[in-house]
Amino acid sequence: MNKTKGEIWFLASCIELYKSEKGVSGQEAYKYLRDTGALSFVIDCWDGLHMTSPAYIVDSIDEYVETHRNTARERRGT
Repeated sequence: MNKTKGEIWFLASCIELYKSEKGVSGQEAYKYLRDTGALSFVIDCWDGLHMTSPAYIVDSIDEYVETHRNTARERRGT
C-alpha cells in the first residue's frame, strides 16, 4: 500500500469523523473500521470520498458496514 500524505491524512480524518459521530474513542473507531472492512473501503474509495461532505462520508461507511456485515463476521470468525 503506497499511499500519499493526502490519502493518509484523509484516512485519519475519516477515523476522527466516525469517532465524533458515534461518540467512541479513536482507538474504538479505528478497530471497528478495521474489523468491519470499512477501513479498506475508505482507502479504496478515497479519491471519490474526499470530495464529499463529512456527513456523506459517515453515511457511506455505515452503508458499507451494513451491506457487508456477514462478510465482516466471517472474517472475524464470529
